[in-house]
Amino acid sequence: MNPSIIKNMLLNIAVLIITFLIISGCQMKPDPSKELKPLVDKYVEVWNSGNLGNLDAIINSTYAYHSNQSPDANGLDGLKKVISGFRTSYPDVKIVLDDVIYSENEASCKWSLIGTNTGPGEIPPTGKPVKQWGVSIVHFADGKITGEWVAFDNQSFLEQLGFKMMPPSEKMN
Repeated sequence: MNPSIIKNMLLNIAVLIITFLIISGCQMKPDPSKELKPLVDKYVEVWNSGNLGNLDAIINSTYAYHSNQSPDANGLDGLKKVISGFRTSYPDVKIVLDDVIYSENEASCKWSLIGTNTGPGEIPPTGKPVKQWGVSIVHFADGKITGEWVAFDNQSFLEQLGFKMMPPSEKMN
C-alpha cells in the first residue's frame, strides 16, 4: 500500500478520534424550561385565580418583588399582599404569557393583562377596563421562585382608567 495513503488514513482516524473525544467530553446542559416552566405557570395561575395558598409550594422564603410602579415587597407575605391588593382592584384580572425565555436560573417574560377596575385600591374604582403589557424577570433557586423584577408603562395604564397628564401649574414654579 502506498505510504501517503496510509498516512492519510491514519490522519483521518486521528481526526475522528479527537472529534469523538471532544464531542463526548462536552455535556449538553438540560433544558431549563423543563424545570422552570411549571413554576412560572403556577405563579401566573395564582395571579389569575387569587388562590394565594398555592404560593407556599413555589415561592422561596427570601422572595423579593421589585416593580417600577409600586413599592418593593419581601417574603411570601409581602407577595400575597401585592397580589391580593391588585386582585381587589381588578378582580377579573387575566394575565397571559406572550413570550418566555428560560435560562439556567431565570425566566424573562413578556406578559399582557386585561381587567376591570371595579374594586377599591390605591385609586377609587373607575369601572373602566384596562389592557396592558409588561415584562418580568423571574429568578429561581432550589426549585422555587426567589424574586421578580416587573416593568410596565404606568402612564398608559392610568390613561385607560381616565386619568390625564396635566402640566405643572405656574404656582409650582
